[in-house]
Amino acid sequence: MDNHPDVAGVFRSAELLPLVAKALADPFRDANVTAVFAPEARGPILGALVAVELGAGLVLARKSDRNHPGADIPVESAPTWRGTSETFLGRSFDLTRSDRVVIVDDWITTGSTMRAACNILTILGATYVGAAALVNKASPGTIEELQVHTLVDFDDLMTKSA
Repeated sequence: MDNHPDVAGVFRSAELLPLVAKALADPFRDANVTAVFAPEARGPILGALVAVELGAGLVLARKSDRNHPGADIPVESAPTWRGTSETFLGRSFDLTRSDRVVIVDDWITTGSTMRAACNILTILGATYVGAAALVNKASPGTIEELQVHTLVDFDDLMTKSA
């Protein structure tokens, strides 16, 4: 739709959902991950599944206009795929210096959301292990910089849906 395929059908499929969770978690199974950090809006859905797969906790990064009790770490992203920045809210008590963290989201495009999430991890002193996303629409440089494991490329989705 509007040159932006809807991946929400994956969430509806009882057969696909556990396969996606496993595939997103697999690269991090031996990384001693203690927490999965999931930015809003759909990151928490996949993040919760990956956290269960890894036996880790789930930490949310909410957008600034959402309720997030105790949020005390605002981090503004660079412009996202929509061309505007977002402010994400973290909480200083959710992670410690001993945490090893994977960031999980549904899409990566500009990398701005994941960079903002990394900034929250840096502020808290947690160790960034890497990231996972269902769909890759980012440049190879962004994927390499942020060490993102993705499951499907945007161009492949567009080819298959055309």
